[in-house]
Amino acid sequence: MTELKDLLTIEMTFSEYHLIFPRLVLGILVVLLILLLVIHLGKRIKERNFTFKPKFFKENFDKRKFFGTIILLVGYVFLLEIIGFLASSILFMFFIMLLFIGNIKRKSIIYSVLNSVVTSFAIWYLFGTVFNITLP
Repeated sequence: MTELKDLLTIEMTFSEYHLIFPRLVLGILVVLLILLLVIHLGKRIKERNFTFKPKFFKENFDKRKFFGTIILLVGYVFLLEIIGFLASSILFMFFIMLLFIGNIKRKSIIYSVLNSVVTSFAIWYLFGTVFNITLP
């Protein structure tokens, strides 16, 4: 019979460490997707509304933020290979914050720089040093 300690232990090589987090996030997302579908289906059954009108966007959605986010995400992925995790994360966070703040004033630029630098260094240190997980 297995002990509880054996159930809570994962044995893997160092080269496989980076695979844990994406699989964990994917599992959580799948569970949340199923939960959302069950809740939505329950509402439709309760209201006896069985019509299906697919809508991807709400009316009058913010196109600048939506397409700006997509462009920044694609740019972030490409910059990861070129300049590395830390520099590309700082740039991505800086521009995404300015995009969502909506104005380019001195105060918002200062907040964006501080937040992007501190957060990126904290995540880089936490994963790279404390958890000993390799980052791109």
